[in-house]
Amino acid sequence: MTADKIIYGKIFTADKDNSIAEGFAISGGKIIAVGSKEQMDSYKGPSTKLIKYDAGLITPGFTEGHAHISQTIELLIGPLVNGNSIEKCQKQIADFVKKHPGTTPILGSGFDPGLFGPAGPDKKYIDEVCPDRAIMILDSGHHSVWVNSKALEMSEITKDTPDPDKGHIVKDEATGEPTGFVQEQAVMLMTKSMPEIGVKEYKDAILEYQKIALSYGVTNAFEPMLSYWNHESAICEAYRQLEAEKRLQLSYRVALTLFPYMDPKVFYDKLDDLHREFSGHDKLQFNTVKFFMDGVVDGHTAFLREPYKMPPYDCGTQNYEQEELDRRVTMALERGYRTHFHAIGDAAIDEAINACEAAQNYVEGDDFRNQITHLQVCHEDQADRMAELGIVAVVNPYWHYKTDLYEPLEYPFLGKERAEHMYYLGSYQKRGIIMSQASDFSVTIPPDTMDSLHMMVNRYDPHYSDEAYFPEECISVEDALRVLTINGAYELDLESRKGSIEPGKDADFVWLSQDVTSIPKMNIWKTKILETDIGGKVVFDRNEETVLDDIA
Repeated sequence: MTADKIIYGKIFTADKDNSIAEGFAISGGKIIAVGSKEQMDSYKGPSTKLIKYDAGLITPGFTEGHAHISQTIELLIGPLVNGNSIEKCQKQIADFVKKHPGTTPILGSGFDPGLFGPAGPDKKYIDEVCPDRAIMILDSGHHSVWVNSKALEMSEITKDTPDPDKGHIVKDEATGEPTGFVQEQAVMLMTKSMPEIGVKEYKDAILEYQKIALSYGVTNAFEPMLSYWNHESAICEAYRQLEAEKRLQLSYRVALTLFPYMDPKVFYDKLDDLHREFSGHDKLQFNTVKFFMDGVVDGHTAFLREPYKMPPYDCGTQNYEQEELDRRVTMALERGYRTHFHAIGDAAIDEAINACEAAQNYVEGDDFRNQITHLQVCHEDQADRMAELGIVAVVNPYWHYKTDLYEPLEYPFLGKERAEHMYYLGSYQKRGIIMSQASDFSVTIPPDTMDSLHMMVNRYDPHYSDEAYFPEECISVEDALRVLTINGAYELDLESRKGSIEPGKDADFVWLSQDVTSIPKMNIWKTKILETDIGGKVVFDRNEETVLDDIA
């Protein structure tokens, strides 16, 4: 059998032995052979294209294990408010207002809650630069919004507005007036101050994410769809149209979020329809249920075993009663769906593990792949239980250092012991827990996979310092590459076709500018993605700075 194309170079295969090969042969978009240069030469034919990569390293395509892909809309329609001071944030908002005059509401994102301390942001700072136009800025973690007085007025939120279930409208202790800081499920109350966003805008957002992802070697991506504003139908339609137009290049796996207030039967009927519609599709499937277990530490809403170290000294926000969660997770497993839990606090992780155990004990089978992501405050006993139950840890290496939230919020909220031992990695690896990696984009901008690789190996962000955070949790380069490749494919049920360079699999691969297995590990972050291929076709080429619009 002759090959359409033969790739030569140093190749990290991510097979069971982490073998290094000298080449692989491709025919019809599939890998037909892997091995030495001499072995690959035997697959040459008159029309075989020979490509030699003299430097760097070739790896399988990467998987993004948790990215809010449709939320890329925020980067297209509003300001990115990521200044490192309140004044800089104000200027970013003011500049956007000046460049985009009018009266329509503005939706932006990216502000750092740590800038404002435990009380959170105040509406007055936006009022000072734009008092007569509704403005809403999502925080960098997407668990709260910072709004001005006009947005509160349009949404009819006053000092008399009660908190919704699992949400909080922060109010001034003296006057009772809303401060302009709205958290968790209370964000849904801001719908009336939202700009209009439709299918076209969401299509543009998905395609913009796709360009970004391909430039970082991502060939598979999971979206745990989340919309505070009931835009799920528009987002699903955007995916549907892009799939029909053959413009989806990555393999997308999408979850719908089952919030506590939703009727589970209505939810599962909707998911069943989407699952059936795209069953067997290569580029798009809906096969996972997302559960929101708690909030975030910096918002005082992560659900903890022990109380916070600052007022009101509670344990945070518990979104589910255990019995009801068990029932809903069991319903998911009975229908053959994967489950994906947002769990930041240790008590939230407990509930997720308990629900997985209860459901797995009830439903027949041995391949459930329940997944927990974020896993900020975790303990040894929880890692043991995750290993026993086969739970996938979807880790966020981009955050595995002392971020800007650490000193002003995380350390004082959690106290020394908890704050210094966040975000397991090596502990999961030692127990044989399968880990995939995620940026939680657009929480992490940019979602640079080489930053993720660097952080898994080094546990420090080279842009901030060279001091490792909780260094006992570092893992090897080879293990980190598996997290990015075959483990990520496993999370998405794609490991039979993707995630490693082996015969029979799709010819999805990435060319790295450096051989990360041999360079000094502190230089990993300097590595660039030079090329991304899907099905043996180039879809990103850094030399030409191009991303193909389709691969049909």
